[in-house]
Amino acid sequence: MINASVATLMQHLLFLFILVVAPIWDLYATPRLKRDPSSERKIHYYKTICTWLWIASVIAVASVGFRPLFTIGPSPADISWLLLRAWVRYVVEALIAIFVVISVVLPVGIVIWKKLTNRPRKFSSAAALESLSYFLPATWAERRWWVLVSVSAGVCEETLFRGFMLHYLHVFPWTLNLTLALLISSVVFGLNHLYQGAVGVAGTAITGFLMGLLFLLTGNLLLPIILHAVIDLRMLAILRPPAECAR
Repeated sequence: MINASVATLMQHLLFLFILVVAPIWDLYATPRLKRDPSSERKIHYYKTICTWLWIASVIAVASVGFRPLFTIGPSPADISWLLLRAWVRYVVEALIAIFVVISVVLPVGIVIWKKLTNRPRKFSSAAALESLSYFLPATWAERRWWVLVSVSAGVCEETLFRGFMLHYLHVFPWTLNLTLALLISSVVFGLNHLYQGAVGVAGTAITGFLMGLLFLLTGNLLLPIILHAVIDLRMLAILRPPAECAR
């Protein structure tokens, strides 16, 4: 059992790492990857991401505990605009559903439909992601590593940016308003995706806010984890498969 003061110190250091160190590393590592987006360097980048995500998540669980991170039961007073107004909840649920359809169901459904009907794919979605080609998987080896990256992001980023951040900011050691804590955690989540540019950071922050709302509505991290991992994994369906010679 970790001493309470040690656990608190670990939480402070973890928050500073997520807020400062991880974005700075991103600013340093991303330009290097852009200059040399070789498969070897890209896989090294994937390994680094997975390593720090899992280490940070283990520290979060060790310092806070499993249940406080993976479950939440806010009282209506904590976030009254969401829990005390049925119409707001319905709107939020509809927005989350639309987000899932647009980001996952539609692109994956189109891929499946075209495969079943033997129709050629234009990969227009992949073309829209051209600016991120230095980061996204291209070879079969990179695609296999991308599975681990996606699962790690789903489990660990939800643990850190939803579970840990909301507990740290709202419950202990800070006692911020839950809505404010959710906004801050979403912004920090966006800043940890600087490689996507300003538009990508904003979009990721909005995604983080929706994931946080899903966490609050369901009371646990299971659905946000699954949805997050599936959103990242869908890239394997959207992106053009590599040539057989790249195996």
